[in-house]
Amino acid sequence: MKHHPSTGFTLIEMAVVLLILSLLAGSLGTGLANHLARRAEGATDDALAEARDTLLGYAMRKGNFPCPARSAQDGAEDRNGSTCGRHAGLLPWATLGIQGVDGWSQRLRYAVSPAYTRKIINVEDGTIEIVTRNLDGAELKLTTAGGLTPVVVLSHGPNGLGAFSADGSQRPPPLPGSDEARNADDNGRLFVSRGLSENPAAPGGAFDDRVTWISPNLIAHRLISVDRLP
Repeated sequence: MKHHPSTGFTLIEMAVVLLILSLLAGSLGTGLANHLARRAEGATDDALAEARDTLLGYAMRKGNFPCPARSAQDGAEDRNGSTCGRHAGLLPWATLGIQGVDGWSQRLRYAVSPAYTRKIINVEDGTIEIVTRNLDGAELKLTTAGGLTPVVVLSHGPNGLGAFSADGSQRPPPLPGSDEARNADDNGRLFVSRGLSENPAAPGGAFDDRVTWISPNLIAHRLISVDRLP
C-alpha cells in the first residue's frame, strides 16, 4: 500500500506554533503596557509644568496666587474676598483655564501658603515643607527655614490613592502613615517627593506620586520682572 505524506500539522508542530504565538502576544502586550505607562507619565509631567507656569502667570497678572478649587466638581477658586475657604485641596482648574488633570485623568492636588493668596507686597518665606528620603530610607529636608515653599502641585500617580478623578469621584485613600498619605493630607503643610517604589515594606511605603513646587526666590524674580515688586 502506498502511503502519502501528511500535509497537516502534527501535535508537536501545533504546540510549537501556539507557544510562539503566546510569546509574541505576551511581548506585544508588555510593550503596549509600557508604552501607555510612559505616555501617561509624560502627560503628567506636562500637566504639572503647565500648572506651574499658569500659576506663575496668574500671580504676575493678579499679584497673588489663587485659592484651591471649591470642590472636585467645581474648579473655581474657593475665595470670599481676600479669604480662602481652604489652603490645600485641588488645583483651581477653571480659574486658571486649564484641564488640571494628570495622565491618569486625576485632578492635580494644590497647596498654597495663606499670605500668597493675598496681595503679595513682600516675598516672604512660605509655610510648606518638602522632604525626601535617602538610599537608607532616612528622611531629608528639601526645604528648610528661610526656604520653605509657598506653592506645591502634585499628581497622585498611577495608583491614584487619595486622588479625585476628573468626574469628581474619589479613589481609595493611601495606607495610613505612608508617604502617599502625607501627600493626601488636607493639612497641606508637609509633602514628600522621592523616588518611585512598588515595595510596601520600604520606608514610607510604596510611592508613585509626582511632586513639583515653586520657590519664593523664583516668585520674587518673576514679580520683579513685571514690576509687581520694587
